[in-house]
Amino acid sequence: MRLKTLVLLLAAVTIPLVALAGGLETRKCAFKVKARCASGDARVTLADGAVQKIEVNISWCGLPGHPAYSCTIDSVRGDKDSTWSEQSGATIVANVAPFNPNQPDKVKLTVGKHLSIDMAEAQSLGRCGAGAELPRAIVIPAHGGACRLWINAP
Repeated sequence: MRLKTLVLLLAAVTIPLVALAGGLETRKCAFKVKARCASGDARVTLADGAVQKIEVNISWCGLPGHPAYSCTIDSVRGDKDSTWSEQSGATIVANVAPFNPNQPDKVKLTVGKHLSIDMAEAQSLGRCGAGAELPRAIVIPAHGGACRLWINAP
C-alpha cells in the first residue's frame, strides 16, 4: 500500500512537469552599454521551440535635462501588425506598415543553444524616438545573463 501511494504521488508530481516541458518557454536577457549610454532588455517566448512573441526595449540617454529616447519591438504571432514566416530554420517577423514602405522592416529570429535576434533589416524610424536606433543584433545566451549586443558605430 505504501509503495502504491508513493508511485501515485510520484506520478502526480512528474506528469505536470512533463506537460510544462512541452509548453511555453521564455528566454530573456538585459544589457547596459555605458560608452553609448544605452540599456534595455530582450524577451522571446517559445512554444515547443517555435517563436511566439518577441519583445525588445532599448533606452538611449537624452541630452542632460531631457528625457531618454527609446526603441520598442513588441510582436505576437497572429497579431495584425506583423506577418510571420519561416525561412531556412529562422522565424521572420515583418512589420506590415513600415515607416518607409520602400525598404524592408523585418526581424529574423534563430533558435538554437542561444537565441539570435537579427535586426539588420529592421527600420529604426517608426520604432524609435529621435536620437535612438535599434541595434544590428542581440543574442540571448542559453542560460540567461547579459545580452550580447551589436550596435552601429557612432
